[in-house]
Amino acid sequence: MMEYIVGAILLISAIVVLIASVGIWRFKNLYARMHVVTKVSSLGLLLLLIGVNLLFLDWFVLLESAIVFGVLVFLSPVAAHVIARAARSIGTPGTTDEPESGISDESRKER
Repeated sequence: MMEYIVGAILLISAIVVLIASVGIWRFKNLYARMHVVTKVSSLGLLLLLIGVNLLFLDWFVLLESAIVFGVLVFLSPVAAHVIARAARSIGTPGTTDEPESGISDESRKER
């Protein structure tokens, strides 16, 4: 029974990481891609580590998983910040698209 629960958690983790990879492919600029990677990778790794801990049920594995997750949660935003600062310093453009309001230019002129 526990193997099925662990399998479901690992499957959800894989789906979350797959969604992140689609987000990396879909978004247009570096900054949006970094946002997807830093947010979703933490959730994907957390689910993976929960699945591993449920499978092995060992204190040493729990300690290792907690250390790995703590390091990732601390270093992922720091690394993204450093990459974003480096990208901005060399002039990497951000998003210049304005959000669509749903009102066309023609209907604005009529008002």
